[in-house]
Amino acid sequence: MKIVLNTENGDLYNAFCKIAKDNGHEIINAKLEGPLFDEIEKSDGDAYIISSTSYFFQKAIDFIKKANPYIPIVAIIASNSIGLMANANIYMTISEPFDIFANLVMHNITNYSKTFATLQKLTAKIHDKIEFANCTYDPTRRLLYYKRKEIKKLSPKEGSILEVLAINYGEIVKKEVILEKVWRKTDFFAGRSMDVYITYLRNTFKNNKIKLTIKNISGIGLILE
Repeated sequence: MKIVLNTENGDLYNAFCKIAKDNGHEIINAKLEGPLFDEIEKSDGDAYIISSTSYFFQKAIDFIKKANPYIPIVAIIASNSIGLMANANIYMTISEPFDIFANLVMHNITNYSKTFATLQKLTAKIHDKIEFANCTYDPTRRLLYYKRKEIKKLSPKEGSILEVLAINYGEIVKKEVILEKVWRKTDFFAGRSMDVYITYLRNTFKNNKIKLTIKNISGIGLILE
């Protein structure tokens, strides 16, 4: 399990790293300032631990939940009253010793994941899956299948791009449409970022011998065929 941790406390971070390693998990330390959404999407975690001291505390939780309403989010709060308005799944007041606290947090994340695993799968209804060529894309879980074989879990941006192109398979989609849906803006930097993720998708097709291409129609848009 990849667990994204947001904390400025070095001792707490080290405690989480030790507990995670002992239990076969991976800890990623993510800062929420700066390009917030890019940082969260880049980490692509299976669970999140976010400190209520972060200025972007509420905004980060809302963004994560919008992408996946069942992903475990632990809110580390300074007291029983601070941060309780956030849409987290688990609220825990930070305490020492940190190794015991970290172990308890990890235990709660594991239990939550098991409890909601079935429910999360049920959200991916048959009609929500997109069929195109010999592929299937499940936007709820961001899973790409080729000839009924699971290929890869895509990142949020890869998945959103593929969802738009797959729904319009064989038709040209204007780049502005993709940028507005995925990045919520159509400026130069968003366009360059889109080019990077398009390359990732092309590499996924190539590396898995999927006979699909994403063509750039100059001055118009993109087409998946």
